[in-house]
Amino acid sequence: MREKVFFIIGLSLIFLMGSCSATKFLVNYASGDDRKSGKMKDWVYTTERNSYRVEPLSQDWERVPIEGGDIVFYNPVSDLMLTVSSLCTDRDYDLQTLSDSLVVGLGKKRIKLRKDIEVDGAVGLYTEYEASLSDENFALATVVHKSPKCDYDFSYSAGPADFKANLGEFIDFVSGFGEIWAK
Repeated sequence: MREKVFFIIGLSLIFLMGSCSATKFLVNYASGDDRKSGKMKDWVYTTERNSYRVEPLSQDWERVPIEGGDIVFYNPVSDLMLTVSSLCTDRDYDLQTLSDSLVVGLGKKRIKLRKDIEVDGAVGLYTEYEASLSDENFALATVVHKSPKCDYDFSYSAGPADFKANLGEFIDFVSGFGEIWAK
């Protein structure tokens, strides 16, 4: 599966045909931004527009290089993915609009749970979905958060059977997020 994931990440979404649907979704989601990638050191991600820290993950997770987006982590043992992306602009969308925009490309999705969640001392919006892509089912959790200068979104996907078992690691990951600076 590891070779398949790295192969898929290297291709554009148009050519994605051989991966599980959760991986397809997250590669599409994370590659929606065409700006140059930032740099990550000691769990701090920095671009020209902002810098933030994320909660360190266990050794089961590896960072996957991808163009666009910010950070993608893959757990080959459990076939799970986590993403973090940011966009620093003057637009001012509410959290529900930001959350809904993350799943626009999914034709089949159903919200299972939506609630407020604390992210970096402010309100974020947590949403769980049952979804499918190319007739493959998966579970998806997203969190959106706004700072005064940037919008941040996080996602976690897994097969329906593995979703709840690994959800705590995603929640810990989001809880460890902190914006360092933004312009």
